[in-house]
Amino acid sequence: MSAIGGVFNFHNKPIDAEPVTRLWIGLSNRGPDGGDLVLDGIVGLCYRAFHTNRESRRESQPFVSRDGHVLVLDGRIDNREELIEKLGGLHREKKELTTDVEIVMAAFLKWGDDFPAFVVGEFALALWDRRRRRLLFARDHIGARTLYFHINSERLIFSSELEPLIEAADASLEVNDEYIAGYLIYDPEPHLTPYKHFHAVRPFHLVSVGNDGRLRQSPYWSLNGIKQIRYRKDEDYEADFLQQFQAAVRAPLRSDLPVCADLSGGLDSSAIVCVADELIAGGKVAAPRLEPISQVSEGSPTSDERKFIQYVEQHRGRTGHHIREDDYPLLSLLSLDNVSSTLNPLLFCAAQHHAVNELMQSFNSRVLLSGVGGDEITCSNHDPSSELADLLRTGQLVQLNASLKAWSASLKKSYAHLLWRNTLVPILPPRMGMRFKGMSKLPAIIERSFCSRMNLTVRLYAIADPFKCTLPSDRDQALGFWTAMRGVASGVRREISRVDVSYPFLDRRLVEFMQAIPHTQRVRAGETRSLMRRSLKPLLPEKIAKRTSKGNPQELITRAIAREWPRLEPLFKDARVFARGYIDRTILRSTIEKFRFGCGTHSPALLKTLVLEVWLRGLERRTATVKQPAAIAGEHVPQTLAAKVRATSAC
Repeated sequence: MSAIGGVFNFHNKPIDAEPVTRLWIGLSNRGPDGGDLVLDGIVGLCYRAFHTNRESRRESQPFVSRDGHVLVLDGRIDNREELIEKLGGLHREKKELTTDVEIVMAAFLKWGDDFPAFVVGEFALALWDRRRRRLLFARDHIGARTLYFHINSERLIFSSELEPLIEAADASLEVNDEYIAGYLIYDPEPHLTPYKHFHAVRPFHLVSVGNDGRLRQSPYWSLNGIKQIRYRKDEDYEADFLQQFQAAVRAPLRSDLPVCADLSGGLDSSAIVCVADELIAGGKVAAPRLEPISQVSEGSPTSDERKFIQYVEQHRGRTGHHIREDDYPLLSLLSLDNVSSTLNPLLFCAAQHHAVNELMQSFNSRVLLSGVGGDEITCSNHDPSSELADLLRTGQLVQLNASLKAWSASLKKSYAHLLWRNTLVPILPPRMGMRFKGMSKLPAIIERSFCSRMNLTVRLYAIADPFKCTLPSDRDQALGFWTAMRGVASGVRREISRVDVSYPFLDRRLVEFMQAIPHTQRVRAGETRSLMRRSLKPLLPEKIAKRTSKGNPQELITRAIAREWPRLEPLFKDARVFARGYIDRTILRSTIEKFRFGCGTHSPALLKTLVLEVWLRGLERRTATVKQPAAIAGEHVPQTLAAKVRATSAC
């Protein structure tokens, strides 16, 4: 979770050290391990270090090549050995001496603008191409590391974090309704921020900005066209999945400090913990130990997952760390005193995330493993549509008949129902198909005029086929990835966690493998996540491996809203969400009343509305306050970097 930033002046206007220095100082809370800055004519780049492994401690950033190219990298490169072999000349006899930033610079020098396609990992970067006088940006395939920018006719300013960027840019903070629309119905588009004049670099895209101020961007990666993987035996798929998943978990365990992991008791988090334990016990990784962290709710029995958490703890022979909701209540930190620059829906459970941060600091841990993406990538939905629609699309009618009978028996639904609903509907045009499936229904709490003005129904249709895949199963698998990616790319977990959060299930190589295999390996009649369960069966507690249910947060959320509403109610007497036309006043009040009396239905849109109201009020307070310049006095600023590029002999 290092931090990067910089300023690029257009039309050959010389760079001033002051805005770069202020940006560097503003990022200091993200990088406790030092950093540096470099000025080179019309561009200035800065870096703040947050070291998680041995190689990162040997880095010197901003990194300058022999011919003056400058790179700042926030990230972890996972295919290091493969890249070192392809590149040659990078400490090949002692690969552990090669830093990630060296590898990325060498990749750029060898492959030019194609270099991000060769780099696998979780990263965000900015690279000053001195020869062509342009600035390049790239984020990994899921946007695990954030990267924001503000651009006008005179200059571009960028930063890992939104707050320092807002301070440095000194631009108007106008609410971006496009962002609000995505926020309320699911997750915002990954290139947007809550502010009209501030943007985010898209995941799996390379952005190029020239000296003339023109911005160009293009994807360097896609799930469309992934080469198919076909084996003769189930055992071959199982062995390959296990290898891919172990590699995905191993990547963040490169940290030589204790590593933490979310443990909810579900299949995803349990799989990560059990595989990580095996890798650590076998001495295959640098991490000395794994510390699972579980959030439990003794006061809400139907939301409490301790039974399943204990299955994992018994399996590994030791108890993890439990954060009790009674000690860190939901919604307790939802107030104007805790508003951030980002519209962060996790503010409703901020107390628990802060507790995780403090716990990790107590044993000097900087990496947290998350099970996000497991549902989507390994197919937790017991839906035959992909399999049946594929068979119809490819004309395999005999096999279609057999599969319809098998799924009919498994789901206890009629042959005719499955033929229509799960075979014919999925191959209809996306808009028509989603309507038949009932997927076009928007949350009732959103004001209808806002739905119409922002074309929210069209937005739902627009993500039905993000990578333009051919087969229905490929399209659905890619849509699952897209859904998970949007949640990660929003950066909300990164912002609130203050550590490196890593996502093994969204590892690029694992995502590509799951996209390439037959759908019948992913899901079978009577068994969701078929391949994952078969592959990991020897490593998981039996009751976890066979688990088909999921935790239900309904009781926990209902109790929290009933408890906190007397404190929050004054905010909604003159609510900004009503004044701006986002939320229906009558339906919101009706929904709140149901929760107060214990009969509400879990609604993510309701929790997001509570956070949105607090954020809007915080924004009003911010814009009404006269900004004071950030203090520089007392800060150590490297004087030798004010006039020239630092030379290195690394590349």
